Amino acid sequence: MAPADPQKPADSQKLEQAERYFAAADERFIAALREVHDIGSLAKFAERWKRDNRPWAHQQQLDYLRLPANCVGHQAVVKQLFKQAEETADHAVLAVCAALFDRLVRHQRRTRYRYDWSTRSSWQEEYLSATGKVLRPFFPPSDFINPATGRTVQFPRYHPPKDAVYFSYRTRYYLQRRAWRYYRRLGASCFEPWSKSKVLPGFERYLEAATLVLLEYQDADFASGERILDSWTLLQLAFRHHPALKFGRERVRLAEGGRLDQLRAAPRFPELWRTPVAFGLLVKLLRSAPSRLVRVWAMQLIEAEHGARVAELSAETLLELLAGEDNDIQEFAGRLLKECRELGALPLDVWRRLFNKAGPTSLPAICAAVEQHVPAERWSLTECVDLALREPTPLAQLGFNWLRTKPLTSEADYEQLARLAGTRCAALAGELAKWALAHVGSKAEYDRDGVSHFFDSLSLPVREQAWRWLEQPTCPGADDPVLFCRLLETPFDDLKLRVVDLLERRNLPGEARTGLLGVWSAVLLGVHRGGRQKLKATRQLAEALVKSPHEADNLLPILAAAVRSSRRPEARAALAAVVRALAGCPELREPLATYLPELSLPPVEALA
Repeated sequence: MAPADPQKPADSQKLEQAERYFAAADERFIAALREVHDIGSLAKFAERWKRDNRPWAHQQQLDYLRLPANCVGHQAVVKQLFKQAEETADHAVLAVCAALFDRLVRHQRRTRYRYDWSTRSSWQEEYLSATGKVLRPFFPPSDFINPATGRTVQFPRYHPPKDAVYFSYRTRYYLQRRAWRYYRRLGASCFEPWSKSKVLPGFERYLEAATLVLLEYQDADFASGERILDSWTLLQLAFRHHPALKFGRERVRLAEGGRLDQLRAAPRFPELWRTPVAFGLLVKLLRSAPSRLVRVWAMQLIEAEHGARVAELSAETLLELLAGEDNDIQEFAGRLLKECRELGALPLDVWRRLFNKAGPTSLPAICAAVEQHVPAERWSLTECVDLALREPTPLAQLGFNWLRTKPLTSEADYEQLARLAGTRCAALAGELAKWALAHVGSKAEYDRDGVSHFFDSLSLPVREQAWRWLEQPTCPGADDPVLFCRLLETPFDDLKLRVVDLLERRNLPGEARTGLLGVWSAVLLGVHRGGRQKLKATRQLAEALVKSPHEADNLLPILAAAVRSSRRPEARAALAAVVRALAGCPELREPLATYLPELSLPPVEALA
């Protein structure tokens, strides 16, 4: 008499709940089914499931088979769904099953030691070891009374290992070979028996079925080289004739001297992959395949077999490939983009979205194609400035190239150019600032507010170009005291201290020099920096007093503060400036006595 299984009542209740969800097309069905672990009940339910013709039930099969293969007792469900798909030629379910069976086989590299007794030498070598243990049904502890002896027998619970997956390894290898057998027979049926090169009508079935399989693989399935070699169906479909691989009865190994980085597209049934139908499916793989290995394989096959058809690709397809994350695909689409004839008719919104999505690898090709096919007249001056302000160099260069072709006709246009002071492209910052200042800072269009933005820019090359503009002999801002005072308000000390040097070299009119009162005040009253600049500022103050004695009430308080400085070099320089001013203009004696009563001023004759 078999022992009572206390787990079955719970499983029966869970199965009944799953059946109710299944009948009502409830999305909770799969989660409830995975809680059931009784093999017999699951096998009976699988018979009902595989005969259900509802589209919802079919989609549930796909969703169920894509989940991790780690549910105890569900091997029977997987097998029945797979066999049913074989009988009905359900390529969608077969594709999911083929990818699932490839994931079940997992090997990892290990090291073992060898010893040769005859030569008394030892060495170590790497080998591939299978990983993953088999799931078996487990039962909770239960007491059973043996009727023969009357004793109580307790059955221990079986705990499945954490890394356990469906089926034994022998079964996994078998399922891999059986899944590929379907596709191999499907591909062979596309040729006449007496002529392996003559393709029969209906060959599209194999290509479509193979494409569905390739779309099921993820990048995680090929996280290591061992996992690539474990993917039997993938290697048969895509690399069957590559010399770097050696196909055995159950496993694929590297041939002598072969490496995985040598893999190139070498599919089974290459004649089918050369057809126009195959070209469209390869493009689909380029656009939609989740696995980078599959996308690169499709790209290689297109380059090798469909070079004359690549010109048929639409602009939308190329732009979609360029917006992807795969650098190889981006470079491939960038090469084809130059030959596309539809680019000029695309809406500007398409290009704007592409500028935001494209990666650094594809951006140069995109900008070159835009500049070649899209007229600059379609872009407004504001949009060109926005591009020039972008950080990627190709975008900034594109906006700059278009800006140089735009006519500047209004004050609003010059205000847009002043925005270039905020450029984020370090490679073009200096060149952009030089070009913008030639317009905003010209004598005809001099705009103090617009020029100030370049002196306050966070970019050092922009500020350097602004200073070079200011040092030009014909610069309209050189005689602008307000601009010099604004320079002192910038947070950049290099500009603030260089103002005094520039004033030292320029011979400004008296009124202009007295307008620089704020410059001298900031330098002389500065505490931490500008020691040498302070000496120059005191000398400039003395010269301004001599030339404009009527401004003594404005200039002398600053000079008096410098005379009273606690730093001896600065105080001595200020005293020398006082003496110089008094010698140049004796009329200053009375104002000096007013602002510096502590000084004993020498007579004018002594100064002469």
